Amino acid sequence: MAKDLPEGAPVMLRMSVERESGYLSWLGMQMQNIEHGATTLTIPFDTKLTDRENEPPTVHNGIVSTLMEQAGEIAIRTTMPDPVNDRVEPLSLDCNFLNEAAHDLTASAEVVERGDGSAVATITVESRTPNGNMSTIATGQGVYRSES
Repeated sequence: MAKDLPEGAPVMLRMSVERESGYLSWLGMQMQNIEHGATTLTIPFDTKLTDRENEPPTVHNGIVSTLMEQAGEIAIRTTMPDPVNDRVEPLSLDCNFLNEAAHDLTASAEVVERGDGSAVATITVESRTPNGNMSTIATGQGVYRSES
């Protein structure tokens, strides 16, 4: 999208994801890309995030849905007047789990609708499957409350 983010917003949002939010930093979440209306986040593979009874261990779906929720929220924040301080919180998250992940997770989110007090983002998560192929792991849509 052509619109620029306010000066400093990308850095502040990156810091909030990678350093300041306890559970996100515990997950190792990293921001790969941020632009107006879209973002890409990753979580590196770690056995602490897996269903260990699977062989090879695969990433727990709760980790996938957390990544999806956060990617949608950050994408929506980029459309707000004050992306760092405006209020954005999830109202609903629809996750369609398609495959198991056995490697790093990458979520791409894009804002598809923004109205008075709410916004909608579509989210796709990709990773390598246990057999080594790159695949879509999950798709979904998030609806978020958004208030300036």
